[in-house]
Amino acid sequence: MKKFFIALTVLFLFVFCACAFGAEEAKLKTTDQLKTERLAAQRGTVGQFIAEDLLGDNKSLLLTTYEKYTDAVAALRQGKVRAIVMDEMPARRFLNEVDGLAIMENALSEENYAIGFRKGNKELVEAVNKALAEIKADGTLDKIFEKYYTTFLTGDASSIKPEDIDFNKGAKGGTLVVGTEAGFAPYELKVGTGFIGIDVEMCAAIAKKLDRELVIENMNFDALPMAVSTNKVDMICAGITVTEERKENMDFSENYVVGAKQVALVRADDYEK
Repeated sequence: MKKFFIALTVLFLFVFCACAFGAEEAKLKTTDQLKTERLAAQRGTVGQFIAEDLLGDNKSLLLTTYEKYTDAVAALRQGKVRAIVMDEMPARRFLNEVDGLAIMENALSEENYAIGFRKGNKELVEAVNKALAEIKADGTLDKIFEKYYTTFLTGDASSIKPEDIDFNKGAKGGTLVVGTEAGFAPYELKVGTGFIGIDVEMCAAIAKKLDRELVIENMNFDALPMAVSTNKVDMICAGITVTEERKENMDFSENYVVGAKQVALVRADDYEK
């Protein structure tokens, strides 16, 4: 009788485990499936807000946020999450550098990027907008985008050196302190003790127009709004999406990116088009 009970218990455990863990998850095919999946996002980003909206009441159970995209990618590769909700261009950078990843078809949203300022800092906003308009008009901004899209998405980014970027050191107009999160390539990336990226070179060009020296302050993304509101930095630039909620607490420059996309980064072997 004892042997029978043990055998029955073993059989029950085998069947339970097979049902719970043995069944292979269906591959991801559409973004609608993400509403019930384990998701990741960078903390404080629009990607987090979109993931929360997708998951609804289950967001506390199914969403994990990370300070750095690299940590989220590591979790994805380890199977801790099934998708990362993130900006398209950084997603494409990881696609180029990390084997076994894919981007799901159909963007989750479209958005615009702008530079953020302390609420009411009208003088600086106007000066930056004027400089931004000038570097758009003379082709400088287009050249910066082309440079980084080529190197990060189709080539070798190691050719870009921080020391080659003109930060206008010793400028007579003082400094322009810019807060960023330097893990958002191709927009900003820390290389050694320096920084490169679209936002970095764009801000360097703006600083030069204002006769100021660019100073980069690197911090976590979710710390950026507080840093600018308390004058720790003059402005923040890190692929920041303009939203109505953010407009309540900070002012924005004119858009320098229009139609950026939020996408789902997944494992290639877990995705079927």
